[in-house]
Amino acid sequence: MTIIADKSILLVEDEAILALYEKNQLEQGGYKVTHVSNGENAIQLMKNNESPFDLILMDIDLGKGLDGTETATHILNHKEIPIVFLSSHTEREIVKKTESITSYGYVVKNSGFTVLDASIKMAFKLFEANELTKSKKEHLETVLHSIGDGVIATDRDGKVIRINPVAEKLTGWTHEEGVGLGINDVFNIINVKTRKKVENPVEIVLKTNSVVALANHTVLISKNGSEFQISDSGSPIKDLNGDTKGVVLVFRDITAEYNVQSQIAKQANMLDNVLDAVIGTDFTQKITYWNKAAEKIFVWKSEEVIGENILNVLKTNFQMLSNQQVIEKVNLEGSFIGEAIQQAKDGSFRNIEINLVLLNDESDLPIGYIFVARDISDRLEAINQIKESEAKLTQIIDSAMDAIISIDKSKKIVLFNGAAEKMFGYESTNIIGKPLDQLIPENFRSQHDKHIDHFGKTGVSRRAMGALGQIRGLRSNNDEFPIEASISQISVNGESLYTVILRDVSVRTLSESKIQKLLHEKENVLKEIHHRVKNNMSSLFTLLTLQAKSQENSSVQTILYEAAGRIKSMIVLYDKLYHSESVNGVTIQEYFPSICSEIVSIFPKKVDVNLDILDESIELNAKLLSSLGIILNELITNSMKHAFTEIQNPEIRLCITKIQNVLFLEYSDNGVGIPESVSIQNTPGFGLQLIGMLVDQIEGKIRIDRNHSPKFILELTI
Repeated sequence: MTIIADKSILLVEDEAILALYEKNQLEQGGYKVTHVSNGENAIQLMKNNESPFDLILMDIDLGKGLDGTETATHILNHKEIPIVFLSSHTEREIVKKTESITSYGYVVKNSGFTVLDASIKMAFKLFEANELTKSKKEHLETVLHSIGDGVIATDRDGKVIRINPVAEKLTGWTHEEGVGLGINDVFNIINVKTRKKVENPVEIVLKTNSVVALANHTVLISKNGSEFQISDSGSPIKDLNGDTKGVVLVFRDITAEYNVQSQIAKQANMLDNVLDAVIGTDFTQKITYWNKAAEKIFVWKSEEVIGENILNVLKTNFQMLSNQQVIEKVNLEGSFIGEAIQQAKDGSFRNIEINLVLLNDESDLPIGYIFVARDISDRLEAINQIKESEAKLTQIIDSAMDAIISIDKSKKIVLFNGAAEKMFGYESTNIIGKPLDQLIPENFRSQHDKHIDHFGKTGVSRRAMGALGQIRGLRSNNDEFPIEASISQISVNGESLYTVILRDVSVRTLSESKIQKLLHEKENVLKEIHHRVKNNMSSLFTLLTLQAKSQENSSVQTILYEAAGRIKSMIVLYDKLYHSESVNGVTIQEYFPSICSEIVSIFPKKVDVNLDILDESIELNAKLLSSLGIILNELITNSMKHAFTEIQNPEIRLCITKIQNVLFLEYSDNGVGIPESVSIQNTPGFGLQLIGMLVDQIEGKIRIDRNHSPKFILELTI
């Protein structure tokens, strides 16, 4: 409310009497009044500011010099003050001229004090209202200039009418450059992922007449091409009637925040991919973070435990300390590493290795804890298994029949099992740490050292028993004895460790010597038996041959020759066995050529023998060869008896082939052929019956192939 007693008025009036009258009326009305008669004095008085005034009553006609409107213009350029014009003029153009200067009032002289007083009071109210509006405007301007967010205002057509300094910095457009431009020209935004243009919030506000927020991952592209991650909102500017007159767009640069959040997201993603459980809590142990590994190890889902006390969620028993002692230790020292048993959601227990760290803020004040937990149940089980394996290995080594000795790179003994104690006569406690040479006769030491050194350089990891040859050992009583050894090497922490397995072969060497002697004697006896059997059969063969030659009856003669042939096949076999290195076997390359020629030679008729035997050396046992020899004798005898009666150049053919493990013997001649009536299965002849029986005995198959050149084919699995 305006208080008149406090108001001081400067009256500018060139008419002295009129000025005195007006001054008197105003003072009676409670105003303090100062009078000057011209514009120049009024201007000087206002500049000196010796007597501050609240209002000026300005006469328009001031005589010589400046008139009232010119004076008012000068004063208003110096100071903002309400001016009410006094004039006897009522012309429209004069009134309008004053309104272009100031609009606090225009009073026609002689209108009376009531009109003048009302005009003055109205001028005071208008001035106070303008000052308040101006103050608010200045405040808003200050806010717009000092606010940390960018602000852009538009009219109802989306044209820019205001850009604050932060918006100038982010968009790259100054207020002067941007005013009048379309919002899309100044505020250019895209999606950071798709790089496609995003609909401008101003356009959305104008369409919906409501407040809108910008979508996430929005980038503002500045006039110079710089990019800023931003968040914003758009609000309609409405008049008193609720009609939208424009839009105010408020946005801020969140690039640093976005980068931090992205980094946090990456770190969270990394923590979700680690195998260890990572759990974050506040200073009261309430869970604030729970990664994927924690879910897997403890079965609890993140959403189930966030906000819960970790000691209530995971029942934890440390090995040496209580939970409270662990927390106190962390608060004092900053961290704790130890092992504990924790119970999961399903009631099962986990052996956990825990790294607990105190988390401080930027002021080094504690704000929480980080728990890094690793499930070591499998590791502890593996360690127990290793210990069990080591115990079993120790038992195996100690119970081994052979001596087991390990030496280091300096050839000093580091392991000496029970069998080694018995073999060499030393207790392990007395020999551990001693050089290996103590167990080797002096004349063998140099050679043995060279063996080990060479073995270490070759990089070979093991050698079979006996690879070191027959070496000698030295017992504690200085007795030497023969031993057989194998050696292996492993690398432990980069250093070679050699293990020698030794076997006392004293008894075996003596036994082997006796066995070799017995075998040699047996071999000689066997050869002598072969020789005597061969000689006896040769005598039988000779007698049968002589008897056959002395017979005039051809049938009897043929029977005797067949019998001689059967014996001849046995003679050939025993002869080969006698000369063979193998006591019980002969190769087909040695046997079949000999038996064919020997059997053919029994008969008077001269017949060529054509042999085609595979190159692969195949040794068959004597029993099998004996049967094959008799079968071949019968086939050759049949050819000699029946095939060549009218043939000028008789020939017998034998082809032996092999496919995988099946041996094929193909027998044929160039004689008159095999009659259709002849078969292995149905024949009255003794020879073919014998062949069939022998083929069954050796589990073979025989057939007659009459296509092209007739032949007998024998299949035998070997």
